[in-house]
Amino acid sequence: MNMTLMRHSMVRGLGALMMVVSAGLAMAGTFPDRPVRLVVAGPPSGGTDFLARVLAERLTVIWKQPVVVENRAGASGLIGTKYVQTAPADGYTLILGHAATHAIVPAMHHPSPYDPINDFTPISLVATAPEVLVVAENSPIKSLRELLAAAKARPGTMTYGSPGIGLPQHLLGYRMAQLAGVDMRHVPYRGSNPALTDLIGGQISAMVVTTGAVMPFIKDGRVRPIAVNSAQRSPLLPDVPTFGEQGMPELQQLGWFGVFAPAKVPPEVVSTLNSAIVKVMSAPDVRARIAALYVDPVSDTPEEFAAFHREEVRKWAQIVKQSGVRAE
Repeated sequence: MNMTLMRHSMVRGLGALMMVVSAGLAMAGTFPDRPVRLVVAGPPSGGTDFLARVLAERLTVIWKQPVVVENRAGASGLIGTKYVQTAPADGYTLILGHAATHAIVPAMHHPSPYDPINDFTPISLVATAPEVLVVAENSPIKSLRELLAAAKARPGTMTYGSPGIGLPQHLLGYRMAQLAGVDMRHVPYRGSNPALTDLIGGQISAMVVTTGAVMPFIKDGRVRPIAVNSAQRSPLLPDVPTFGEQGMPELQQLGWFGVFAPAKVPPEVVSTLNSAIVKVMSAPDVRARIAALYVDPVSDTPEEFAAFHREEVRKWAQIVKQSGVRAE
C-alpha cells in the first residue's frame, strides 16, 4: 500500500472512530430517550412496591419518559434480581433492591447465584426503616424477656413469623432465638399481611416485621410492639425499647431500599440516574408520601451508596454464616 492510500485509510478509520464516540456521547446526553423499567423483585403490594411506584411516578415527570414498575416475584427476590443482573448495561433496566436481594439471598446460596457487588451498579439509597418484634394485643407476653422466658420454659412450642425465608426479619428472629439459646420455630409467609393475620388470630406467637407494614396494626390496637432493632428508640415508637436496651445489641440492623442497575453502566448514565433520584427524594411532597409509609426517605451519591452496600454485604454474609441458614 502506498503512502497516499495509507493516509486515506487512516483518515477513514479515524472518522469512523469519531462517529462511534460521537454517537455514544449523544446517547449519553439524551438518556433516557425511551421507557425505563424499574423492577421490584416481589409482588405488586407492600413497601418495596409502594416506594418503587412513588419513585417511578416522579421520574416519569422529570425525564418525560415512562418509568414502568415491573414486578418479578419469586424465590425471595432471586428471580427479579437475576433478571436485572443479565439486562443490558444501559441504564434502562433498574431494580429497587434491599438487604435481602442484594446481601442476604446470595449469601444463602452455594454457589451464589450472583455477586451482589460486582454484578450491579449502585445508584442511590432511597429509604431506611427499622424492624419491630410484635405480639398480638391479647397475648399475655408484654416484653422481650417474657417472650424468651416462655420459649425457654416450653421448648419448640413458641413460634415467630416473618414475611419470607431469607428476609432480614427472618434472620433477626433466628438470631434472637440463637442468642437467647431458646428453641423457637420460624414460620415463613408470603408477605407481612398474612403473617399479621395469623399473629392476631393466635396461630403464631410473635412476628418480626417492618414499621411500614405493622404501624396500622399497632395504631388500631391489634398488635403490641415489644422491641425495635434500631440503634436508638424509633420516633414512631418512643415507648418501645430497642433490642440493645434489652440485652441484645447484636440485633441492631436497619432495613434499607436502594436503586441498582446492572454492572458496568456508563458513568454519565449513572450520574443522570442519581441526580434524578436525589431530586425526587428531596421533594417535600414525595418525602411526605414516603414518610406516611413509616419509612425514612433518604438519598446519597453512587460512591456513598456503594460503600454502604459493601459493608451490608460483608455484615450479612457473616450473619448468614453464623446462623447456618441456607436457601431451601
